[in-house]
Amino acid sequence: MTGNGGPPHARRTTIAPGAPVFEGRRARALAAMSGAGLALAFPVVDWAPVAWVALVPLLLAALGRGIGAAFRAGWLAGVAFYLATLYWLVLTIGTYTNLSPLVSVGPLLLLCAFLALGFGIVAAACEWARRRGIAIAFVAPAAWVVVEWIRTYILGGFPWVSLGYSQYRAIYLVQFVEVTGIYGLSALVVLVNVVVYTAVRRWLAGAPPNTRAMLALASLLVALVGWGYWRVDDLAARPARGTLRVGFIQGNVAQDVKWDPAHQAATIDRYEALTRKAVADGAELVVWPETAAPFFFQQESDLRDRILDLARRLHVWLVVGSPAFSYDHATLRMHNRVYLVEPDGAADQFYDKMELVPFGEYVPLKSLFFFVDKVVEGVGDFRAGDTPVVFRTARGNFGTLICYEGIFPDLTRRFVDGGADFLINITNDAWFGRTSAPYQHLAMATFRAIENRVPLVRVANTGFSAMVDADGTIRWRTGLFESAWRADSISWIGIQTFYARFGDVFVYGCFAWLVLVAIVGGSGRADAATEET
Repeated sequence: MTGNGGPPHARRTTIAPGAPVFEGRRARALAAMSGAGLALAFPVVDWAPVAWVALVPLLLAALGRGIGAAFRAGWLAGVAFYLATLYWLVLTIGTYTNLSPLVSVGPLLLLCAFLALGFGIVAAACEWARRRGIAIAFVAPAAWVVVEWIRTYILGGFPWVSLGYSQYRAIYLVQFVEVTGIYGLSALVVLVNVVVYTAVRRWLAGAPPNTRAMLALASLLVALVGWGYWRVDDLAARPARGTLRVGFIQGNVAQDVKWDPAHQAATIDRYEALTRKAVADGAELVVWPETAAPFFFQQESDLRDRILDLARRLHVWLVVGSPAFSYDHATLRMHNRVYLVEPDGAADQFYDKMELVPFGEYVPLKSLFFFVDKVVEGVGDFRAGDTPVVFRTARGNFGTLICYEGIFPDLTRRFVDGGADFLINITNDAWFGRTSAPYQHLAMATFRAIENRVPLVRVANTGFSAMVDADGTIRWRTGLFESAWRADSISWIGIQTFYARFGDVFVYGCFAWLVLVAIVGGSGRADAATEET
């Protein structure tokens, strides 16, 4: 940096510690750009490295202007992020409801505005810490984790596109989630953003970089990647405790004909033909997608008999999704169910979906949203199951995640903790069309394999069907909107991870840490303004 006599382009205006870098329209624009840029790290763009710096512009726009301004900047970034990643809801709502595509923008905006509150809360917490003289690195990662965890449960739960999912391709980095769950990876990404932001702020203030913090972070990343390399090799070297050849059946049945009684027989014809091909290639267990049987399988019918007879003639285990019903006294209750048909034709084992899709399979807070089932065609009044059933076979045991359940870490671990050797995820992503949603859905499901160290068999009606190994590697996947079948061998090593056994201990630790910081910070002086990591 030159003195006053230097050329104008060589002079740089320094910004005092704690002073805002951007204000007004510039701050709002930067916050929105931050959220939109973060979306680029997720499928289908998949620019994963962007996630490690995308929050830096938000922090530059939010901090130094007060807690309220920080919250508003965070909220704006969140709205931009969720609009860019959840845009596909307009297609889904507009295509499968009574709402026009134009009107269906309204529900999307409401959802994004609600979810964006989490961004605002984290930004406000960072500003509170800054004003109390607390390094934001002590607050931001833990606050982000707590917000993501809460989003898993509030209003039925919508933990879509949590920050850590952006790194699903970084196989050697992400292996530690077998301890922390996906939340630990989100915390790491936030921590890197904070360190980068702090370096930028110190540069703007004319201060030297905090080399200790940067070296500590670099050492942490190197250690995690190094451990990841070792862990992947270690998993590959362990002897298998069981193997099984599985058939993946992707029927590609269009939504507009799926529930038409005139097409039911043709649908079963298609699945039967694909199943025969998979069995001819050695499949011992064949998996059909969510609600592949477009009728009440529990009732006696010719179509049910065809499926039972198929399992008997091919001597194969058959996983079949179907709607179901039960009665609670005189009240009819609908269920999204999956059955296991045994080689002798018995179908006594079944599982009812526990995590239902809000505003799709049921209406949360129905007294408040009483109008939803009047405007949304086909919104379900389903009832959730209450037990994570582990299916038992002579060749291995497995848990089945139905569609949306594949993005719920704690639910998934309950199947594995209950004795599942591997996981099956059946889904019907036809609702999403040719948007980024099927890509996002598959990316998120891969982490359930890593968290629990079990292979994941994923079978979708229209794609993506895929085989995910215990280290999170997507071995292969089918195309979208194509009729397809595959047969592949899976194996499991039978180890129990920390996460499978103990669940969200890392999240609870983040809760406790934030309480401690709040207690300590509450006794400190305000406006202490620090930029130290």
